[in-house]
Amino acid sequence: MAENWMCDYNDLIYDEACVNIKKNSQLPSAWLYSLSSDCDACPFTRIGPITNSPNQSIKFQTDASLTWRIRSSGDEEYISARNSSDVLCEVEPNLHQFGAYELDIGNETCDVRTLKDPSSLYIPLCVVAAALICVLGGCSLLRIGMTRLRKKLRDEDINGDVQQQQQRHSIKLPAAKRRVKCIDTFRGISILLMIFVNDGAGGFRILQHATWDGLLVADLVFPWFMWIMGVCLPISLGSQLSRNISRFSICKGIVKRSVMLFLIGISLNTLGTIPQLESIRIFGVLQRFSLVYLIVALALVSFSRRKRIEPKNQYFKAISDILALLPQWVWISGIVAAHFLITFHLPVPGCPTGYLGPGGRHEDGKYFECAGGAAGYVDRKLLGVEHIFQRPAVDSVYGSGPFDPEGILGCLSSIFQVFLGVQAGMVLRYYKSCKSRVCRWLIWGGICGCVGLALHFSGSIPINKSLWSMSYVLVTTSLALFLFTVCYVIVDVTKIWRGGPFRIPGMNALAMYVGHELCFQIFPFHWRYGLMGSHTWVLVEALWGTALWTLIAYILHWKRIYVSL
Repeated sequence: MAENWMCDYNDLIYDEACVNIKKNSQLPSAWLYSLSSDCDACPFTRIGPITNSPNQSIKFQTDASLTWRIRSSGDEEYISARNSSDVLCEVEPNLHQFGAYELDIGNETCDVRTLKDPSSLYIPLCVVAAALICVLGGCSLLRIGMTRLRKKLRDEDINGDVQQQQQRHSIKLPAAKRRVKCIDTFRGISILLMIFVNDGAGGFRILQHATWDGLLVADLVFPWFMWIMGVCLPISLGSQLSRNISRFSICKGIVKRSVMLFLIGISLNTLGTIPQLESIRIFGVLQRFSLVYLIVALALVSFSRRKRIEPKNQYFKAISDILALLPQWVWISGIVAAHFLITFHLPVPGCPTGYLGPGGRHEDGKYFECAGGAAGYVDRKLLGVEHIFQRPAVDSVYGSGPFDPEGILGCLSSIFQVFLGVQAGMVLRYYKSCKSRVCRWLIWGGICGCVGLALHFSGSIPINKSLWSMSYVLVTTSLALFLFTVCYVIVDVTKIWRGGPFRIPGMNALAMYVGHELCFQIFPFHWRYGLMGSHTWVLVEALWGTALWTLIAYILHWKRIYVSL
């Protein structure tokens, strides 16, 4: 979208280009219309009239591809892409940041030529990624070398004396219970990626959220958090059940933690403003965590046995982790069925049944008030328009108005995602060998990925974070399983990596999240220098904030301070 009709090249910042307009003087009138690829099935938007002035120029965003139409009339602000009347020419320019271009409009042709070559987009990101890989690799090699050196220099005489004393007195030291470090590592990757994304992610489009359908890097953070919470549940709750703690006491603790998470989430929604109770946003990230945790944890406690029963049949033994959750699978299947029924069969006034679009200008504005279909309708009816998210990213592109990406209906599919994490956690509890665990995780990951991609590419259920669609749940769970498996192999099995710098922040994820939200707009966590007009500057600022919170996590770990509910 153009910002003005006089573009000064020296004022460009990242993801912007300057386009000079040159029109054939024989054309009586011409109007420029533009359509961004980020706005699916949208109409062309009127930019403005094109004159014979030699100094006419426009600034355009380059993070999404554009299509331009030159029309002989400009009476309407929006024109359907299917309407080709009065179109003089059409062109798809290949614009890149800091480039200067010229649009030459003839009688029936449009040509775009480059006046000044653009700058490379991903060089800063590649440099940072390469540096991070080198640092992590170097630290791992250094640690391996130091470990071998210490082992070589260890005093064998002292160790031999200790072993002789143990044998003499028949002392058998109990095996220490090892913490599964890949869980903290995975959680740390998620929390640091979240902080990096919230800090701007260097302004790179690929590292941010998809506007509606699709999957970008930032779209992985939230579902991975949900999934790893599920992985931890059978470990923590199973331990309590095995110690014969009453189910009532366990459930009381679950409810208490859920209520506290929900209240903290609502409080964070009011940051930066004086809370107006009649318009306060009710749902959010921690609120969804609290509700999903409440339901899945209560189901796990209510239907789980205190002691593991080993099947005698070898085939049943191979799937004993699934059989142990069979009552929960039946219950979760009902929740999944309810999600499908509401999503595709709930009548929404003025909207087609089963609509999954963003509303607004989507489909040429045919379903303007239908943002999110049933998901949006349920939130508007049960919560009220004033109590849902007022400025979603989809509104800036489609003009669809308030919509809550952490709304009510998405909680149902989130429950399924957390339960898939529970199933992965049961693999940890039921199988001790690396091969058994890795094989099962890879099988689950393959199944989830194939089903999710099939749903997406068939067009029946697109991958969509805002709706938390089932295809989104399955694909992000698949990626989580693959990453978790890699972390398990290299952190807990081969031990060539200790999980740093992610493992320590992952041990204090709640403190990291709440602290980051509270300190989001204050120094030294955030700052600006000049216009911050390049990806390099924005990337440095985002890395600074992420590194600072990593340092805080290490300080808290050194002082043995861990925040939990």
